[in-house]
Amino acid sequence: MNLDSLMDTLTNVVGILLIILIFTVLSGADAVKRIKNFVDEISAGQLQKTQAESAELRKLLEQYRDQLAALEAATPDASTNIDKAKQTAEQLRAELEKLAKSQIDPAALAAQIAERQKRVQELEGQLLEQQKQIASLKARLADTVASGPDKDAKIVNLPDPKDAPQGTSGIIFLCRGGQLVPLDTPGLQAKAMEIVKSAARAVIRQDRLDCEKLTDLFEKRFVGDRYCQLKVRIGGDARPYLAVFPRKDAGLNALELQKPTSLFARGLREMNPQKQFVDFRVWGDSFDAYLEARNAAARRGILAGWIPYSANAEYWIGFPGDFKLLCLGKEPPPPAAPAPAPGGPAKPPPPPDVVD
Repeated sequence: MNLDSLMDTLTNVVGILLIILIFTVLSGADAVKRIKNFVDEISAGQLQKTQAESAELRKLLEQYRDQLAALEAATPDASTNIDKAKQTAEQLRAELEKLAKSQIDPAALAAQIAERQKRVQELEGQLLEQQKQIASLKARLADTVASGPDKDAKIVNLPDPKDAPQGTSGIIFLCRGGQLVPLDTPGLQAKAMEIVKSAARAVIRQDRLDCEKLTDLFEKRFVGDRYCQLKVRIGGDARPYLAVFPRKDAGLNALELQKPTSLFARGLREMNPQKQFVDFRVWGDSFDAYLEARNAAARRGILAGWIPYSANAEYWIGFPGDFKLLCLGKEPPPPAAPAPAPGGPAKPPPPPDVVD
């Protein structure tokens, strides 16, 4: 075969490679020359100076690293202080807004203070004048001879109780509503029992008394006599009681009690002073009637006692003694403590009937 073409190609490739090698050798020589020239230009003094600057730079770098570490360690505290500072700033801003809204006028405040001081001085002057007047009145009173009570004054003695004579019993009168009415306790108890017996099927269940129904029954119908009306009340001992209310215009007022022919005067004449005394129960609206009745009893030589009641107090009496039923749904109080051992304090006796 003819290999001329192959030889031409190989010759061309070898020639190109030789040319590249020549250029490479020439470029390397130039680079070595340039480096050599650069190294030759650095003196020993410059090298030492450069080394000193490098050491100084390393030292500064270490200082900056230490400062960075300290800052990183203090970052949490700084954040906390910043939060506190922000919170304080918010509070101060809110207080400033309140002060701005309050719009306090110093001049107006000073005027109010001056006006109040003036008022205080006026009151102090009035107080001093009143004290002088009181001192003057006391001096005049000391020089004045007592003339005794006014002849029209009504004198009420406070209760000074004493035991009623043995063997006597009290007849109770209620002084309420500006009038005096007699109290027939046995008769009123009997009328109340008639109502209970007539409604026994409705008000008595399982040996207990339905006190709510009984109360409603006494509210809807009249139970009493010509002087008094009864209402049912429930006591703390789970027992029913009868509250007594004088009927309007059923008794005697103070003017009527002054008459020697009044029913009360006739009743006093029928009483036996050796066996009976008058027991008044007095409310504040009936002192006139009480005083007239008390004076009438004194003129007849009959002993009397009285007990005052507050305006809203009620007078209760019990059902007959043989009526033992308790209210349904109510429980009696626990039994009393046992009697003390022999030699202990004696139990006080029940209060006796008293007069004053």
